[in-house]
Amino acid sequence: MNPKTVSTIKKELIQRRDVLMSLQKKNSQADIDIVEVSNKDLVDLSDVEGSWFTKERMSFHLKQELSQVANALVRMEQGTFGRCEECDAEIPIKRLRVRPDATLCLACQETAERDMSRSSTQFLQ
Repeated sequence: MNPKTVSTIKKELIQRRDVLMSLQKKNSQADIDIVEVSNKDLVDLSDVEGSWFTKERMSFHLKQELSQVANALVRMEQGTFGRCEECDAEIPIKRLRVRPDATLCLACQETAERDMSRSSTQFLQ
């Protein structure tokens, strides 16, 4: 992969990481706000639970995406970013922009998903 392209994607990933960390901080603050509202105003419990569930779901997704970005940055440092772990083919830039954590090319990803589907089907039988 072109070093200039990797550099551009790296900058985008670092910016994305910073945005995600900021969102994570705001989301953590929302937890404090939920507790304060429930203690002071005795809001309907279902409203508090709904807010808590939304906050937790957001927290999960933020952590997951931060992990993907971190893994992509590590692979960039190791020189393995953009290469398929199975066949060593180059992973398309469009795929990496959408899924920076992609470690398989499309063909190998499809094979892995088919194999997983077969395994789960056999497990259920």
